[in-house]
Amino acid sequence: MTSKFISLQISDVDEQMIKRLMSEDMLFNRSEFIRRLIHQEWARRYSQPNPAISVADAMVAGSEIEIKDQHI
Repeated sequence: MTSKFISLQISDVDEQMIKRLMSEDMLFNRSEFIRRLIHQEWARRYSQPNPAISVADAMVAGSEIEIKDQHI
């Protein structure tokens, strides 16, 4: 994979938000953090989750599948 460089202009507030998010995620490399944000946004946009299903509903459904798999 070839690396490309981009330049971003951000405000002081943006920088503080990035620093806090990086700290909470225990990431220390800004490039790595920005790449992670890009991948998360890509997944959010293009995985097309069903907005009618809440996270709690999905977790319950997932645990039901695990329980059924154990009985096979």
